[in-house]
Amino acid sequence: MPSIGAGSVDIRSIFSSILNVIKTRANQICSATCDGLVLRMHYRWTFCMLLGGFLTVWYSWYHRDVITCVSHFNAETQVRLDYINICLSYPYLEEEENGPRRYILFYRWISWSLLVLAGMYYIPRKISKNMDNARCKKLLEDLASNASRYDQVEEQLVERAARYLIFNLKTHNGLYWKYLGVNVLALAVDLFAMQYLDFILQGRFISYGFRAYPFSRDPRFFTDYMSQTFPPFAICELTKENQLTNKRTEKFGCHLTIMELYEKVFLLLWLWLIVLIFVTCCYLVFLGCMWLPCVRCYLLRTAKPAHGGDKVRNVIQKVAANCKIGDIYLLYRIKGHLSHVRFYELMLRLSDPSLRSAQPQPAPGPTPEGKDKMPPNKMQDTLRRRPTPQDQQMLPEYLQQYLNNPEMMQRHPQAPHPDQRTPLLKKATSILIE
Repeated sequence: MPSIGAGSVDIRSIFSSILNVIKTRANQICSATCDGLVLRMHYRWTFCMLLGGFLTVWYSWYHRDVITCVSHFNAETQVRLDYINICLSYPYLEEEENGPRRYILFYRWISWSLLVLAGMYYIPRKISKNMDNARCKKLLEDLASNASRYDQVEEQLVERAARYLIFNLKTHNGLYWKYLGVNVLALAVDLFAMQYLDFILQGRFISYGFRAYPFSRDPRFFTDYMSQTFPPFAICELTKENQLTNKRTEKFGCHLTIMELYEKVFLLLWLWLIVLIFVTCCYLVFLGCMWLPCVRCYLLRTAKPAHGGDKVRNVIQKVAANCKIGDIYLLYRIKGHLSHVRFYELMLRLSDPSLRSAQPQPAPGPTPEGKDKMPPNKMQDTLRRRPTPQDQQMLPEYLQQYLNNPEMMQRHPQAPHPDQRTPLLKKATSILIE
């Protein structure tokens, strides 16, 4: 294998490791309740595309000549580097000599705009992770990790999912609204990206693909729309305002070598953003249609097993009557990790009409330390409080039952008989009984 420099770096192993990382991330099971395919198209696919575009352009800037300029008065003289630095920032086009100019202000900094957009497209992922429900995520992870098994483990997972759904029925509307809000945010990022790139390209990005179609080029005069948006040749003029030409005017002709790369990168990006906006809008319409009863029944539709007694349509209608829209959304996510038979069994558990009115009580758990304890100041007030008439009536009866019960006396043999008490204790007891 060829090596790089004096070392023995294996290029094939480097690319294979990168490819394995990409495959691992692509094959990762989506178990988050606020995550889905459309969101992954934003924070994973588009993020990688923008990051790859940035690295490609950045590599071209630092490993090749990005501009070549010659003077109109002396083409054989090499242009100074400080002049070229100005021409990188302020090249322009003019249709006629001494006519209106259109400056190409994006040539030098447009690669960094791709990096900014890559960070913007990761915002929906950060928000969806903070909005996720840990219990629902754990349930989906268990179902997804054992989806390929057909033994008793699947039956146990169905039982676990049924217990969770029955106990938390009609409490998952927040999941639906959070998921809907994150997808709306993803659409807002798409629209912002279109407007942002249109601003960077001086109002020529939104209509770039439409006006460039059918992509016929004019390699002689460069009058086609793509060449006008990313002109490979431009003019640069230095006047006395630039303070570098000793109060004279210098005019240069420049070849912007990376414009040929820009026009292809941004055409691909324009096509992807159009597809992404269309898919996101369709998915938002789909999420909005989940309020319709017919759509809910369609989402829960499954094949009826041979041993099933009830019709699937009747079962689905009963489940839809017992559940709210958040429960329907969670069932739709669970359906993707279960077989038709197990999902039918799960819906049978949820089709019980008694679930509409029954409210399961939570199991008694340990009392958190310090919550039911009485503050010290209130405890002292309680000890100092005088007994009420009701307490005075119940106290003698309790003492009499305690003294007449031989079992209680045997449990506490150290307690002396009332007749053997000290006179002071007798006096205190008589006062308390009175």
